[in-house]
Amino acid sequence: MKKIILIILIAFTFNSCGSWLSPNVHVKNDINITIDGENLDGVQGEWVITSEDKKENGREVIVITIEKNKID
Repeated sequence: MKKIILIILIAFTFNSCGSWLSPNVHVKNDINITIDGENLDGVQGEWVITSEDKKENGREVIVITIEKNKID
């Protein structure tokens, strides 16, 4: 009888703990866009878009660079 009560108690403990546990996730998106230091003047043309993945302070950072092609 003691074994059955112990098994029920353990099962109840594991079952009740799972309902309030959740991972701590923090997502923050900072997007700053400047085109040649100007506003939207001169947007037409050819643009080169490059991206770079790196880790800073344990976070994954994606750096996107947008440059206007110089037409000769």
